[in-house]
Amino acid sequence: MLATYTTSESDYANNFTNAPTEAEEEAKNDALQLLLAFGPAFARESRFWKSSCYSLLLGTLMGFVALLFFNGFNYVFETWTDWTFSSTTPYSHKLETGLGLNTGEGEWWWLLVTVSGGALVGLIRTLPSFPSHVDGLFREVRDLHVDPSHAPLVFLTSCLSLGLGASVGPEAAMGNAGGAIGSLIGTLRSQSDRRRAISAFCGMAGAMGALFPSPVLAVLLMHELSVTSRPGDSRFNAAVTAPIESFVEGAADPNLAQHDFMEQVTLGGIAATAGYAVFYGLAEYTYIDPVNRVNHISPGSLNRTYTAHDAFDLRGLKEFGLIISVSEYETWHLLAAVPLGVFAGIIGVVGLVLLGAFRKANVRVRERLAKRGVNAKAIEVAMPMLGGLIFGMIAVAWPLTLGDGALQLPHVIKRGYSGDWIKLVDGGIREGGGIKASTASPTITVGTLWGTLLGKLLSMAACLGFGFVGGQIFPCIYAGVCAGMIVTRVLPGMPVTLAVPCMMSAVPASFAPIPFTLVGLTALVLVMDGSMAAPVFVATFVSFLTNCGMGVTQGVLERQNGLAGVMTKTRNNNQHSTVGMGKKTMEDVSALQDVSEIIFANEPGENIRYDLGEDSFARGGGKNA
Repeated sequence: MLATYTTSESDYANNFTNAPTEAEEEAKNDALQLLLAFGPAFARESRFWKSSCYSLLLGTLMGFVALLFFNGFNYVFETWTDWTFSSTTPYSHKLETGLGLNTGEGEWWWLLVTVSGGALVGLIRTLPSFPSHVDGLFREVRDLHVDPSHAPLVFLTSCLSLGLGASVGPEAAMGNAGGAIGSLIGTLRSQSDRRRAISAFCGMAGAMGALFPSPVLAVLLMHELSVTSRPGDSRFNAAVTAPIESFVEGAADPNLAQHDFMEQVTLGGIAATAGYAVFYGLAEYTYIDPVNRVNHISPGSLNRTYTAHDAFDLRGLKEFGLIISVSEYETWHLLAAVPLGVFAGIIGVVGLVLLGAFRKANVRVRERLAKRGVNAKAIEVAMPMLGGLIFGMIAVAWPLTLGDGALQLPHVIKRGYSGDWIKLVDGGIREGGGIKASTASPTITVGTLWGTLLGKLLSMAACLGFGFVGGQIFPCIYAGVCAGMIVTRVLPGMPVTLAVPCMMSAVPASFAPIPFTLVGLTALVLVMDGSMAAPVFVATFVSFLTNCGMGVTQGVLERQNGLAGVMTKTRNNNQHSTVGMGKKTMEDVSALQDVSEIIFANEPGENIRYDLGEDSFARGGGKNA
């Protein structure tokens, strides 16, 4: 047990009462602080190695689950989008050629698929075993518990939603599946609440390992979400979902809970690495794969053939036969990142307002149908059908809005960029050839980029507002790429390797408090060095400050959900007080918790899921707390 090797500061102090000199006493105090910082030698405990084995098993299993999930919805999407009728063009051909992707060049028959698919999503939601509320990734990480009986249908519905081309992300379903399997294993092993929470944590980390180009991002994401969605826990402890007495026998000192952070990091890292290894080993790519970069081309060198020393021949844009050149870092890029961050923050506000508007529209439509005597199950089917009609019409207008954006992301960069490119010669370096500079003209217009950006936000809001299942982070990443390409086209002097990475990270960061994960993701996906990542860091935090830091996001949420005045009384993550609201109270609430609760966890069609007086909402504890 943890209590057998954890020692409080007072216990250490009692062992050093006979210090003969002041210097020795100071040295002992310094050693004491280091011992407390290092924590216990958890690797000596047999239970840690047992937990490591289960983490390895969880991560491995989630790697196979991820393969099933991604191959499943990709197969569905690629199958129906490549159907042809009369003069229609397969979607894959549109992407390969860059033709037929501008405004109004979608196919009208897509509506048949999106509406009928919406009906199928609605039918699944009417099944008795489908949960009345689908928790988002933020809520699941905060609770560190997912009901295993709900996970299969949530998994299926999310897979179907993505396969239909809905503007939702895969992270919600993968987190749900990982948390459910981890919770199930913890229950079958009759573990304590804390151990079940860590098991769910590792399951989610293993699931996230297949999403990102490196397992370190999966662990970083889990801990960022743990901290921001659990603001009442100032110890940065990802698995504290109950009073410490419930998982440390006889413990009375709350400082004891500080000592297991690195143990959690280690177990989560094992699961994430296993998930990544299985997925990458079998698929030879991750869901978001690195995009090529090459060294900057100097003036007058456009006719020179390059060698392996001039480029990193990675996956991604090399399939196009053209690779974008990289601008060298300059100090003014840091200053330019500030307005880029502000622009990203404005985009985030637009997305947030649209999410709220469609959720309210969902409620009102349901109420009107119910008043007219429409059957509840019929309403449940009708709402996703309406959502399918809306996002299908948006896709007809702007074909690049289909799906979560991962497929279209490199095509938007390739087809929307105006400037110098590097052309692969004889198949490129890996095929025994080389690369040569060339100039290419964009086939995607600026108007189409604007339409795709706004259409993506509108489509995401419609999908999530009317019953499709998925996340928001990946669609917002894609929206950021579109915004970055707009900046480069409107401001020709703005390097694409500055604008696109900054906006790619800053747009989702405008209302998702995971800045370090987003910066790391952008740097790894675009294969950036440290100096190029510096402006991304600036833009990401400026975007968050523009919204959440200035209270814009909180103000919108207050007005949309009847919470006027809440955030003015609970100003930051470390202020936990009781806020009087008539007969209701709200304890241990912070701006970040409130934002994540409503944006990422609140089910469309409901008002705030949890009554403000409930402890589960107020304290952010898990279901086993």
